[in-house]
Amino acid sequence: MNDSILGIVITFLVLGIVLSIVAAEQYGTDFCDIANCEGITLPQINAGTNTNNDGFYDYCYRMGFDC
Repeated sequence: MNDSILGIVITFLVLGIVLSIVAAEQYGTDFCDIANCEGITLPQINAGTNTNNDGFYDYCYRMGFDC
């Protein structure tokens, strides 16, 4: 009984690996190829960017939560 369950688990494991490889080959490994990242722009962080604020408490303050 345990041998048959082990065989089924190994079969699904091999099938999952093969499908992952096929999907990576078909769609490529770059996320933006799949998700269409053309409209996404990231802000530039330079020496003048203020990063001293704590993001957690800034979020709580803006949302009106008492953190």
